[in-house]
Amino acid sequence: MKYILNIFLITLISFGSFAQDSDTGVDHEIGTWQFRQIDPGDVANFLSNEDKVYRKFVRNAIDDGRMKHWGLLRKVSGNTSDGHNFFFYNGFEEFEDMDNSPWGSGSTFGLKPVKSNGVLGTAYTSPATSLSGKVGNYIVINTANPSDVNAFIRLQSEVWKPFIENYINDENSTWAGWEVHRVVSPTGNGFSWSVATVDHFTTLSGALNSFPEGANWPEGLQEINDLLPNGKFTSSVIYEVVYYEGPDPAVSK
Repeated sequence: MKYILNIFLITLISFGSFAQDSDTGVDHEIGTWQFRQIDPGDVANFLSNEDKVYRKFVRNAIDDGRMKHWGLLRKVSGNTSDGHNFFFYNGFEEFEDMDNSPWGSGSTFGLKPVKSNGVLGTAYTSPATSLSGKVGNYIVINTANPSDVNAFIRLQSEVWKPFIENYINDENSTWAGWEVHRVVSPTGNGFSWSVATVDHFTTLSGALNSFPEGANWPEGLQEINDLLPNGKFTSSVIYEVVYYEGPDPAVSK
């Protein structure tokens, strides 16, 4: 369970009435990451159920304003044999929206059997800052445990955000978006992470080699690295976006 929940974390922002913050780029308060291990023989039925049955529930919830984002992603790097190989992201504009679940709000006709459809773990998260510009087909999750979480998030916004925005706005770049997150739950000393950055890319090659021509790194980057144990992220894992429902990044930015 520790390995499964060691993938994601996200940032706590102000509570109350919520709209997209022009400074942070964030458009929702809270999200859930739900991790699944699907056996190879069940994958086709699993994807069919999500696409042809449950996706309709999601669209209705988004249209009704009860949900903001929904995505199903497949792990393409790291150990997929004894941990999760898929995860869902469910984004809600306000914390209270989680009390009005979209699941079970429509017909389940057409469901196919999936014997391995078990939940391995769930994390509750909240985004702190983000950038979007293109549709991302792959994401890289970089987990970390900085000595000062607030300072890490502040420096990400002040140092890294303006630097990476140039790549996201470059139509020739594979960078599609970027986020910083902090965990809401679970918390405590039993977990080895407290923050994560999420890098969005248009291609798998971009996710594997995000700066193919090198880069002139921004001033202040060392200050960020100094907050991390050994100056490094705890882990970096690549996922493919299989299905997504929500605002179009190119329209909503």
